[in-house]
Amino acid sequence: MTSPPPYLQAAQSFRRFFGELRETYLERETLFTQIELALLCREHVLVVGPPGTAKSAVASAVLGRITDETSGLPSLFSKQIAESTLQTDLIGPVDFKVLTETGRTEYLTDEGMLGSVHAFLDEVFDGRDMLLRSILNVMYERELKHGRKVTAGRTECVVMTSNRYLTEVLARSPELLLAFADRLSFICFVPKAFARRESRAAMLHRFVHGTRPDLHATLTLQQLDLLQDAVAQVKVPGNVLEGVEMLTDALERSLVAQVSKLPDYVPTKYFSQRSVVKALWTLKAAVVRDQIYRRPDRPLEATVEDLDALRWFFLLGGPPAAEADALLKAAVDPRERAQLEIVRLEQRTFDEVLGKVRQELGGGVEREATTLAAADDVTAAEALSRNWQAGVVSSTARGVLGKLVPGPRHGQNRAPLLVAARALVAALLTAIRDVLELCRAVPELRPGHPALCEASARFLEQALEMSASAAEGLAFEDGVKMEWLVGLAENLEEELGVMGSLAVLLTETVPALHEPLRDADRNTRQRVVTALRRRVSAAFPAGTARGRKDPLDALSADSRRLTQLEKALTALDPAQAGLKQELLKPLSVAYAREVLGATPFERIEQYGRAVQAVAENLRREGVTAEPVLVECRELMETRLKEHARVLSREVASPPPAPTAVLNGDAYTYYRGELTTQAPDGELAALVGLDGQLMAARPASAAAFLSDTVRAAVAQAELSFLQSRIKYLRSWLTQLLSALPTPESLTARGDAERTFERLVRSRFPLLALKEGELVRLKATLGMLETLPGELGTSAHKLSAQLRGIDEDFGRFSRQVLERRTAL
Repeated sequence: MTSPPPYLQAAQSFRRFFGELRETYLERETLFTQIELALLCREHVLVVGPPGTAKSAVASAVLGRITDETSGLPSLFSKQIAESTLQTDLIGPVDFKVLTETGRTEYLTDEGMLGSVHAFLDEVFDGRDMLLRSILNVMYERELKHGRKVTAGRTECVVMTSNRYLTEVLARSPELLLAFADRLSFICFVPKAFARRESRAAMLHRFVHGTRPDLHATLTLQQLDLLQDAVAQVKVPGNVLEGVEMLTDALERSLVAQVSKLPDYVPTKYFSQRSVVKALWTLKAAVVRDQIYRRPDRPLEATVEDLDALRWFFLLGGPPAAEADALLKAAVDPRERAQLEIVRLEQRTFDEVLGKVRQELGGGVEREATTLAAADDVTAAEALSRNWQAGVVSSTARGVLGKLVPGPRHGQNRAPLLVAARALVAALLTAIRDVLELCRAVPELRPGHPALCEASARFLEQALEMSASAAEGLAFEDGVKMEWLVGLAENLEEELGVMGSLAVLLTETVPALHEPLRDADRNTRQRVVTALRRRVSAAFPAGTARGRKDPLDALSADSRRLTQLEKALTALDPAQAGLKQELLKPLSVAYAREVLGATPFERIEQYGRAVQAVAENLRREGVTAEPVLVECRELMETRLKEHARVLSREVASPPPAPTAVLNGDAYTYYRGELTTQAPDGELAALVGLDGQLMAARPASAAAFLSDTVRAAVAQAELSFLQSRIKYLRSWLTQLLSALPTPESLTARGDAERTFERLVRSRFPLLALKEGELVRLKATLGMLETLPGELGTSAHKLSAQLRGIDEDFGRFSRQVLERRTAL
């Protein structure tokens, strides 16, 4: 059995690791969710709450059990903070060797917090304010500045705990809490009591029975690295970015407005530009976490639905709404009540704001399009080709530049702006060509014609560079559709054609310009083609999820689009022929694997028809089927081996009962139990399938399918044949024993009765009329050609079958002869 890919193993380990913790530490769902997100996006967590709520135990159970695969040990720095704690206790001791030799103060950071991947700081608010500010800076920068030297640290995630309530910290030092809120991504409050009665009952039951947490699931730093790499790969489309901005702004306004309802309330999150960036990383981590727990097939791309996960970043984590209400009813401590009120208030506010943001996001593209007013720019640019106005050219160019750089949030709104930009370039090129013709034709202007040609050549080179840069900028565009790429390629070919005609005009006057302009045109075309190919390849990755769309329909649609694109690119560069084959292959393999991996079949002949249909569909879409089928060879062999394994199940072949031998029941059993599921002809069907795939076989191989598959199917067929021949032998032996011997038949009546009993047994029907023995012989004939033990076994069965045929034939002939003679 093959092991799952490393990423899948890491996701499974992550899920088991935290699932075990959730079962052990009850009603800590929010805390574990925030710690999961912090680990995935390399951020930090602050956990507050009264003593005795397992804050330190949870932190140790998480960070202390994430180990290095090499050493088997955690990379963890732990420290309980006290008023006497010094900076060197956290960042590492002073390097006295450097101090005595050079007089410089440097620290041995490997022995401090920066030397470990994870850190646990207990009772963090018991330290002095200056120490806490130093901790925050080190955590945020993840490096230590000492003099001219900057030492980078390994720290990724720090979990801090405190027995203080946030209201106490706020009363002591509001600026300190603000600094924590700005630099920490996650803050969680753990309540004193359980909201559910059964949770406390479970805890007491464990205590009474002396049961300690039994944690066995493992998670390694290397597995966490794989999941963190996936977080970095998550794409955030423009509409989701807009949603993050709208949610941040609206939530800040709404939470500040809540201060009037709770005079002592301060929003948990400080809304700075830094916090918006951290929110994006939280959103990416939430996508990966959702893939780990809920939707393993989802693409690594954030959606509007994922915005809900930002509640764990922006708000004070705590019990969900129903549990918070139950805890508030039972809470006595005013500090506990105040903290629970904050949790409930922020959750309700977030839900209201998120609902409004989702409604407004539906028109995001249209709102931006209205603001950009690209149609006005296109109209102005196109009008310049009819009525040249230098001032309009300048103002229109500046306006389009401001809209294209850094660019609209929604990729579909960029296309009309590029149309305007290219219209400006085309208008300018046309104007230059007309001016050049004017200078060449008018004698008074002719002396300045060569200099103008040289200046125009420099502009032309810049225009070519702009076209190449525009194509290369596609790598940074989200939501680019294939239809738009086709249109872009056609527009660029038209532009380059106009530039080429201008280059010809210039070189007629200044021949020295021919070579540099030719090289510039060639370089531009190469860069444009390379950029477009790269962007198309990104749009058509191998194994792209096709959603619920029919795989053949998806392949056909992709084939049509790629045909158009290849035509457009070939116009730019004839060497691009074959692009469709190259890009469609991974999609074709995905289609073929989906069909050949999911098509149910009970006979190999049925599977052969599925293979043939796949090959025909591929060829219809212009794809060479053989290389695709080679990619699916292992999958097909796996399915055929599994089919053979199912066929090879043990088939019961008990000897028929004495009464069944004569009354026809043996025949009924044979036809109902032994032949219905018999894999007769499966080996022949496999040989036919292999012949169908012969064109795709490797050059060094005699067949497409391996001998292992052929042997598995042959063994299954041989097993069934052995069971049937064994049954027939037993049946015939008992039948001949139950009937009198032909020599004992001395009266015609005895011969008639023997004949009737023989007919009633239905063995003659099976052997002669239905031709079962002939059919079995033909099947064995193919098996006998196999080499090795299989062929030998088939030879032995053929000998047994000949014995049955001879015994029955001899007995039946003698009975008929006696019946005729008497």
